[in-house]
Amino acid sequence: MSFENADTEETVTCLHIHVYHPQPGVFKSLNCTEKQKYRAEELVKFGRDSKVCHFPLIDKRASRIQFAIQAFRHNESSELCFEIKNTSSKTKLYVKNAILDHLNKIDLPRKCILHFGEYQFYLEKENGEAREHFEIIFKLSLVPFCQDAEVETLTHPVPECGILKTVKVPVPQHPFQNPVETDENENK
Repeated sequence: MSFENADTEETVTCLHIHVYHPQPGVFKSLNCTEKQKYRAEELVKFGRDSKVCHFPLIDKRASRIQFAIQAFRHNESSELCFEIKNTSSKTKLYVKNAILDHLNKIDLPRKCILHFGEYQFYLEKENGEAREHFEIIFKLSLVPFCQDAEVETLTHPVPECGILKTVKVPVPQHPFQNPVETDENENK
């Protein structure tokens, strides 16, 4: 086939996903060297179960299926968009400023940070023209993306009626450190 008669190449929408965990070995099953192609209607799953998930997380604390990403198009639009659904019944998923409980889903912005437990993901969408498929590429990060996350905490019991007051409390600089047990006699 000659160059002049060849089909025109289309650019492909690509999700660039930078991943971070204090123990990077949890990502050892991810292919961080090349783009992986998926059909547009395919539900891409992340979690501990390597038989079900496209991207297994090697960690007993991760849910069997932690979350799923699916491509879609808005009416009368050719742009491929993505939504994310929290499939974990035990862990909340934080996406930008939203908290997703079990089976909640949200449209992914063009750039965002999502996290749960000690896992952090920075996602960035690169637009393309292809309608039938998209690609995902991973990059391992050695530094966390969100150091100063804020967490809402309740300051008073929840009233049966009235207004619920919440206060934003900054998370300590090292939010992923485990508590240290001390002997009460040492503090005297």
